[in-house]
Amino acid sequence: MKKLFKFMLIVFLLISILIPFTLFKGNTSKLVKSINVQSMNNSETLNTQIDYSETLDTFDNPERGFYTYLYHNFKVSNNEEPKAYLLEGNLIHLRLGIGAFSGKVNKDKDLELSEDMLNMFDNILKKIKANGATAIVRFAYDNFEGDENLEPSLDMILKHIEQICPILTENKDAISYIELGFFGPWGEMHTSDISTPANVTKALNVMLENTPEELKIGVRQPKYYVDFAGVDREKLNENITVKGTKEYRVGLFNDGYLGSHSDLGTFENRETEISWLENQALHTLYGGEVVGTRGSQENDKINTAEYMSKEAFRTHTTYLNYDYDKSVINSWKDEIYNGDDELYKEKSGYLYIANHMGYRFVLRNSNITVENNKINFSFSIENVGFANLVNSKVVSLVLENDSSKFEFATDLDATIWNSKSTSNINVTLTVPDNFEEAKYNVYLRISKYGDYLNDNNYQCIRLANNNIWDETLGANYIGEFIFEKENIPEPDNPNIPDTPDVPEIPKINTEDLGYKIAEQYIQEVKPKTPVQDFKEILLNNLEYSLEITDEKNETKITNGYVKTGMYAKIVDENGNILKNQDNNPLEFQIVVTGDITGDGIADALDFISIKLHRAEVAVLQGINFQAGDLNFDGYVDAIDSKLLLLHRAEVQGYDLNYTK
Repeated sequence: MKKLFKFMLIVFLLISILIPFTLFKGNTSKLVKSINVQSMNNSETLNTQIDYSETLDTFDNPERGFYTYLYHNFKVSNNEEPKAYLLEGNLIHLRLGIGAFSGKVNKDKDLELSEDMLNMFDNILKKIKANGATAIVRFAYDNFEGDENLEPSLDMILKHIEQICPILTENKDAISYIELGFFGPWGEMHTSDISTPANVTKALNVMLENTPEELKIGVRQPKYYVDFAGVDREKLNENITVKGTKEYRVGLFNDGYLGSHSDLGTFENRETEISWLENQALHTLYGGEVVGTRGSQENDKINTAEYMSKEAFRTHTTYLNYDYDKSVINSWKDEIYNGDDELYKEKSGYLYIANHMGYRFVLRNSNITVENNKINFSFSIENVGFANLVNSKVVSLVLENDSSKFEFATDLDATIWNSKSTSNINVTLTVPDNFEEAKYNVYLRISKYGDYLNDNNYQCIRLANNNIWDETLGANYIGEFIFEKENIPEPDNPNIPDTPDVPEIPKINTEDLGYKIAEQYIQEVKPKTPVQDFKEILLNNLEYSLEITDEKNETKITNGYVKTGMYAKIVDENGNILKNQDNNPLEFQIVVTGDITGDGIADALDFISIKLHRAEVAVLQGINFQAGDLNFDGYVDAIDSKLLLLHRAEVQGYDLNYTK
């Protein structure tokens, strides 16, 4: 392994010399000894002016705005792929009919979803991702014809959800939101006899238990949420959910948006339930279809740009159907905005809404300074949009000179750049030793993967400033500086070279650590172990630091659960990786017992993984095999399945806690 690493390192260095595109992740530990970096005033020295005001331009950004839609009805066999142009766009609302699998539609019997259907669903999501788009997903048994009571039995609905969940999980990066659907005409969860809160709760639990925590799920009305969460609807505004819980993942979708004072029966007490959305929709998407006012409420309508421009900041509206209701949307184009935002005064209400749905980040200032061998980047981002960015992205800095580019991932979390707030951000970068003397342009890149060389600019976010967006990089210009190396002075006696003292890095006996160490793995980690608890247990009162990074060993992890596949390294105060008694570096990969899928918990999805392994359908290997071996006997078998079932049932003594 070490020889392979050295070989790969040599190849990497050759490539960095020959090809003018170089990618770095995180800070590097080796530093240039003598560096002089000049922080330049952009306007005076380098004649570059950044406009820190918001532009009026309307443009696409990932997972927000007006969506396009695709109706597609699946068959039991011989499914055909939708026309290519229907899978293109920015945000695509997938309206997927599965009536062929309900006896009330096929006039025969309820059927499990076929392999052919599941493969086509998987293919559709992959094509959407390949086209640079994301999807909102909803299923319905009436094939979106508006007919009621066409659902199969509840047991079959739950089975269908179980079958769909592995596809949703595998394609989670391409999914912005799941509208639960399944019940009622158009999957809007009303009218049909089977669409009761109790039944919806069962369906919701199946989906939550079989999909990763990154995926958020919307129900049609608050009444379904309160039944699921077990809270009093009259006090719903007091319900504040916590990350890591199932309730945190559940929001609303609203296809009666502003159609009446109750949004056509969506809300029972509008003020109470909007107050709940003020918190809940910060981390779940909210949107749907705006509806024309009907009947007696025509003279007291609320589906105006004026009304929405205020309430949408409370509901954090992120997406709407551009084609429905067209009469309302056209009225916004005729309505003049006269709200508090001076930039949009006398512009159309439609422009204001189109630009403010979801997040809208504006660069308000930026500054680059240097202290010793570190470059400091300071900038402010204002989110002027109705909502937060809900699904996580990698925030990185790209440094570009005439011959090379460097990308440095940060641990910044853009999902906490809150609506109607300004975030003041500081990033410090240690200069790598192969940094060239040159003028560097600096770009802020917010993307799904943080790898401009290979990620095809997937889900890159454009800031709402004029003339800072670089479409090729998928990044936003924030400044520039000049980098120069000074000559290293000769030592006083040229015959005696300088030999700086290098402090000896202490060694640690792995027996002193709080978890079992097996070669390069940390084992016997309990599911749902928070990052901070993991650090305290592993270090076991040792006065050192622990750095945890994601499964790619790139992005630092500071909160949430530790997950199978993450990396942990024990470092001293200078960031040096410590060594064990055998002089091997204390850098390990984490194995969370029972967490085969790498989400930090041991749940139904992991049980399915064991089942597929035992059937030799999807054989577990490497770290995933270790996670599935719950009793550490070297096998993943029926005993492990039973242990996982007992753990999920919360049977006393089966919490999978093996901490020393």
